[in-house]
Amino acid sequence: MPPDSDLRIAVLPGDGIGIEVMNVCLEVLDALAAKLGHTRFAWTRLAGGAIAYRATGTALSDGAMKELGNADAILFGAMGMPDIRYPDGTEIAPQLDIRIQYELYAGVRPIRAMPGTAGPLRDHRAAQIDLVILREQTEGLYYSRGRGVMQDADTALDTMRITRAGCERVFDYAFKLAAQRRKRGRPGDVTCVDKAGVLKSYAFMRRVFEQRAGNFPGFKSDCANVDATALNLLLKPWAELARLVKTDSCVS
Repeated sequence: MPPDSDLRIAVLPGDGIGIEVMNVCLEVLDALAAKLGHTRFAWTRLAGGAIAYRATGTALSDGAMKELGNADAILFGAMGMPDIRYPDGTEIAPQLDIRIQYELYAGVRPIRAMPGTAGPLRDHRAAQIDLVILREQTEGLYYSRGRGVMQDADTALDTMRITRAGCERVFDYAFKLAAQRRKRGRPGDVTCVDKAGVLKSYAFMRRVFEQRAGNFPGFKSDCANVDATALNLLLKPWAELARLVKTDSCVS
């Protein structure tokens, strides 16, 4: 990175506690930049969220969305207020609009034990926890956002959509991430977590995963039921330390 370079960061403070947390976050990052001496952050604060919706009728303006696309990164604060909702009763969630606009399909959630910090698990093996939950975050039931219908006064319908293209790109991402982890000494196994025994869409997703895994013969891959995986994460998370878990709608 060139000396004294500026990283253009779009800042969406959000609502409620998000604003309070963001103010402190920016102070910490500015202090870090000063200590490093070779990086400067150029902040662009943008309005968005429930409070913006209440004030203007728009949760995230077209101009703000364009600014997000011009930034090097987005620093996103907590958004939404329980008492501010769209007319259909759903919450204000511009982050979902951002995902769709910029195809942010891969939600990467690393989970590891931090040395020297207190943890809720007493078992000494908890220190080995090191896994990544990778979630596809544009398809599944999220596809139905804004498309749901009231069949009648007593019945609401939302449609889940899972496509081959959507599956393949997130599966490829998972295996590439596994390769990066393997270089750091992790096993780099990949597990597809689903509800294939119940839903046709998930059975299809599992078939695509098994087909796609064939392009990465050097990696161990398998499939697991989401209920069993959730139980294992609770009872023995250290046993899941090698895995990259892909789920469409069961992990948030």
